[in-house]
Amino acid sequence: MNFKEQMAKDVLNVFINPEEFAELHEVTTVTPNQGVVKRPLPMVIEKFTLDGKPLQYAEGVSVYNAVVHIAPEVLAYPPRVDQAFVLDGATYTVKGVSNDTGVLKIVLQANGAR
Repeated sequence: MNFKEQMAKDVLNVFINPEEFAELHEVTTVTPNQGVVKRPLPMVIEKFTLDGKPLQYAEGVSVYNAVVHIAPEVLAYPPRVDQAFVLDGATYTVKGVSNDTGVLKIVLQANGAR
């Protein structure tokens, strides 16, 4: 097994494993043939800005940021930038998506009170 294969194996077995680092969070999707589907998926969520600062606040406006780390195989599709993403019942807007060493990194933002 080469290094990349071992890393991909570790992503699912360690990093995205709910018994190790990940937690189950509910992702809601809408499909034409299944309607509204709520699925608990293993993922790691950071509630910080990308530069490591705490959540942002501006007078009169609250901005909630979350960075979701999930295995591409678990989510089954990469979301698009500016698409709505429903996580644990809260609707976020996708601000960025990247695949970093076998882990899908999704940057989410929600404005307003929750």
